[in-house]
Amino acid sequence: MKKLLPFLLFFCCPAFSQEVTRVPVSGLDALLRHPDTALVVNLWATWCAPCVKEIPHFEKQAKALKGQQVKFIFLSLDMEDAYPKKIQQFIRRRQLDSPVFWLDEQNANKYARTIHPRWQGSIPATIFINTAKGYRKFVEGEISEARLKKEISSMME
Repeated sequence: MKKLLPFLLFFCCPAFSQEVTRVPVSGLDALLRHPDTALVVNLWATWCAPCVKEIPHFEKQAKALKGQQVKFIFLSLDMEDAYPKKIQQFIRRRQLDSPVFWLDEQNANKYARTIHPRWQGSIPATIFINTAKGYRKFVEGEISEARLKKEISSMME
């Protein structure tokens, strides 16, 4: 019975299976265009300590604002060798619920200007977009929970 218990637990309990969606540079515009929903896009990587530190703030806000017209997205800028296995392991360990995408481009010069005209590619970074209100703000660097709440509130006003 002791040998059978782990086997039974594996099949009776659903596994956390958040997927990582690959997005090419050509798909960035579509990813960032949500005319009816405000959008918070966090640019991060599994190896970036400040990125990892701020991720719980985003998940907490996503849960608090569930059902409202705001969507949270994590856009991984990890290297190609991290996709998908390392990123999925990271997601599983931290039990992320928000959608996770991996940008399939290692050259920041090819995608940075799509995100923000002056961005050089440093992370963490966050984009706040509310197309319906003509709002778009780019914040470079680690963001505190209080600042995140403030930026979301500004975007939603």
